[in-house]
Order: sequence, then structure tokens, then C-alpha cells
Amino acid sequence: MKGLVQKQYKIMTSRGKLLAFCLLITVYCHAQPPGNQNINPNGYNKFYYDNGKLSSEGTMRDGKPDGYWKTYFPNGKLKSEGNRKDFKLDSTWKFYDETGKLATEISYKNDKKNGYRKSYDKEGKLVAEENFVADLKEGYSNYYYPSGKIKNKIPYINGKEDGFAFEYSEEGNIITLTEYKVGFMKSQEKINRRDANSLKQGKWKTFYENGNPHFELMYLNDTLNGFSKEYNPDGTLKGISKYNMGVLEKDVPELSALDMRNIYYEDGRIKSVETYKDGLPEGTFKYYDTTGKVTDAKIYKDGVLMAQGIFDEMGKEQGQWKEYHPDGTLRWEGEYKDGVKVGEWKYYHPNGKKEQQGRYDSKGRPTGSWKWYYESGNLLREENYEKGLREGTMIEYSDSGTVITKGDYLEGQKIGPWVYQLGDYKEEGEYVNGERQGVWKHYYLSNGKLRFEGNYIEGQPEGKHKYYYENGKLRAEGKYAAGKKDGEWTYMFYVSAEDGSDTLLPTVLLITYRDGQEIKFDGTTVVPLLDISDIQ
Repeated sequence: MKGLVQKQYKIMTSRGKLLAFCLLITVYCHAQPPGNQNINPNGYNKFYYDNGKLSSEGTMRDGKPDGYWKTYFPNGKLKSEGNRKDFKLDSTWKFYDETGKLATEISYKNDKKNGYRKSYDKEGKLVAEENFVADLKEGYSNYYYPSGKIKNKIPYINGKEDGFAFEYSEEGNIITLTEYKVGFMKSQEKINRRDANSLKQGKWKTFYENGNPHFELMYLNDTLNGFSKEYNPDGTLKGISKYNMGVLEKDVPELSALDMRNIYYEDGRIKSVETYKDGLPEGTFKYYDTTGKVTDAKIYKDGVLMAQGIFDEMGKEQGQWKEYHPDGTLRWEGEYKDGVKVGEWKYYHPNGKKEQQGRYDSKGRPTGSWKWYYESGNLLREENYEKGLREGTMIEYSDSGTVITKGDYLEGQKIGPWVYQLGDYKEEGEYVNGERQGVWKHYYLSNGKLRFEGNYIEGQPEGKHKYYYENGKLRAEGKYAAGKKDGEWTYMFYVSAEDGSDTLLPTVLLITYRDGQEIKFDGTTVVPLLDISDIQ
């Protein structure tokens, strides 16, 4: 039985599936058949705790769990249940707390989270709803108050926060706006707030159904005070006014520089809407035909044309769009459909040469072949996408055409052999599910000699690692445990002999580590500095 557990551990860790590994261990650990009965490698099995309580039950095929399985807590309550298809997690799995109440539901496909992960509190109320695609969060993740009302909406693209996130009050008002870009917070704005006396204070905003702002108002003690702005559904500014404790001010000097102009056809229908600041075009200019349909839009900043295309009546980009560098040269061009990038897009360097080119699918995700270029026009990188995730071989080149990176992706994660050329050396090794796995080696480009050799498990250094000088002599060696230096490390230095010859004499430095921290330096005990984070 012990051998089976070890075998399953190796299989699952090599695939980097921590949760799947935990599920397997749940099946076997602390579970023995009564009377040491033989395990049926192709049939139904039950496993028991030492106290005789049922630990898990389900079907095995070829000695591995497959089909529907259930696991139990020592108190007999159901712990988890779900299906495996061809040994891989599949469809909805349910996880329970020790009282038997549902805690989490996760949808799987091919051993990866695909679909919603739902989390519940001890009263059984939904507290979180997160969508996954191939183990990565995608789209909006929703979080709820105990009342069931929405508390937070956070957008994700390829597992990272990207776009505008919203925090709501229990009354349903948006109270915090946060903008993310590839996992980093760009800005945050607190709005629609009341004080302890329930009086409106500060900035309040309302929104159109398409998400664009409608009104932006400033309050002091529940009274309009300061600038108020109104926007069109497409996000363009419609008007600005100023209040002084509820009284609308006229002839405001601060607003005199902003000149909003409406141009009309002879029959009185609107022809264009334009805004100027200090005599220069500013913001969005919209142009209409005689039927009232928007035929063109231009976006200016400080008098410089920044972008050009068409907005529909809901403020969404439609058709061909172009954006420009501050010097007026074309930055990118491509097509929108209902505010989503589709079809072929091209991006350009300020010198006019192509920067990148590729296609987006109907959901705005990169698809097919994408290529990037240096300002010289030489190819920088080529790779493929499928449903927004990198797929297949990626190759990156230096400006002179030398391959500096090469490897494969599977559903957005690095997999198999990879090669990197970094400065004066290159790295070679393998990835499993996006993590370094197994032995990695570095070589000097000048002579091909080994620079480094070390083992990795799920992206963490493990076991002995060795480093070498360019002449092949040992530079350092030691061991890692759980990703941290552990035990005695040897560092080698070579100094010239005092007799003036070319002989290099080795000097050895020994440093002992425990859990990544130095505890001995050349035989002398090191007193570690106090980490303030350890003080509670």
C-alpha cells in the first residue's frame, strides 16, 4: 500500500496538480481495508480509518482512481465527492466541512478547473463565484455579502486582474472603482460614500448600462458643492457646471477655457459635436450623417489626434479604428465589433515599422499566429495562440537573428524542453505545467562548458546545485530543500600565487544554511537579524 501512495505522489507532482494530488492522498492516507484485504485494481474499493470509519470509496482502474469517488472525515461526514474521467478530474466536484455542509463546488475538465468555483459560508450562502478556463481565472469573479447582494466584481484575463473592478455597498451603489492592468492596480477611486449621519460626501457617480459614467457629482453634507459633469452614453463629455452649496454658479472662470460646440446641418439636425480647450481640439469629436447615425469619431489630446473610428449609440467601438503616437504616426489599426477587438490587427513603432501583427477571435482573444518585430524591422518573436492562450512553439530572436528563446506552450503554460540565451550563457531544461521540473543546465557560450547544474521540482530548486567558472573549475555547490538553501554550501575562489607564477590557488569559503538563512559563516555562528514580520 505504501508503494502505491509513493507512485501516485510522483505521478501527480510531476504534473504540478497540487489539488489533484491532495485528492489522491485523501483516498489512500490513513485508509486501510479491514483485515488487510487485497485492493481490487479494477473495481469498487472501500478504505477505512484506523478507528474503522469509512475513509473513501470508489472505483479503481489499472490500480488508479477513476469514476465517481467519495471521501469522508473521521467523524463519518462526507468530505468530498466527484468524478474522474480517464483518471482526470471531471465535471463538478463538491467539498464539505466537518459538519457536512457544502463549502466549495469546483467544475473540472481534463484535470483542470473549467467553469465556476463556488464558495459558501457556514450558513450555506454563496460568498464567491469565480470562473476558470484551463486553471486560470477568466471574466468577472463575483463576491457577495451574507445577504446575497453583490459586494465585489473583479475582472480577470488569463488569470490576472485586468480591467475595472467594482465594490458595492449593500444598497447596491458602486463605492470603489479600481482599474487593473495585467495583475497590477493602476488606480483606485472611492465614490458614492455616506458619513456616519448618512449624508452624501465627496464624489458620487451614476452609470449607463454599458458601464460608461452618466453623472459625476460632488457633495458636501448632502448638498451639491463643486463641479458636476454629465456624459453621453459613448463616454464623451456633455456638459460641466459648478455648484456652491446647492446654488448653480454662472460665468465660472474655470470653465471658460472649455468650449463645447455643436455643428448643425441646414435643416437643424446635428452634424458634429466638438470640444476645445484653449482653442485646441480636446476629447472626442463625433460626426453624424443626415439620419443621425455616427459616421466617424476622432479623439484629441492637447490638439493632437490620438485615435479615429466609429462609436455606436451605446458608446462601443465599431468597425475600423486607428490610434496614433503623440507625433502623429500610426500606432495601431484594426477592427472592433461591439467594443471587442476582432480580425487582423497591426501595431507600429514610432518610426513607422511594424511592431506586431496577429488576429483576435470573436471574443477579443488572440488567435493563430502572432509576430513581433524590432524597430529595425527584424523579427523579434513568433508564437501561436488558441482561445487567448499561447499554444505550440514560441521562438524569440535577437536583432541579429540569433535564436535566444525557444520552447512550447500547452494551454498557456510552458511545457517540455526550453532553451534560453542570456548574455554570455544559455539555459536548458524542461517545464511541466508551467514550472521548471527536473535537471536544468547552463552553458558558457564562449566555450560550451557547464556553468550550472541543478534540479527543480514544481518550479522550486531541490537537491544539489553546482556552479562553475568559465574555465570549468567549481565555483559553488550546495543543496536546496523546499526551495531554500539548506546545509553546508561550498564557495571556491582562486587567487594568484605569491611567487608571481600563473598558478591559481583555491580558497574555500563554507557557509551553512538552515531554511534559507545563514547560520554559520566559515565556522562562525551567525546571529540572524530579527525579522519584524515575525512579531505579532
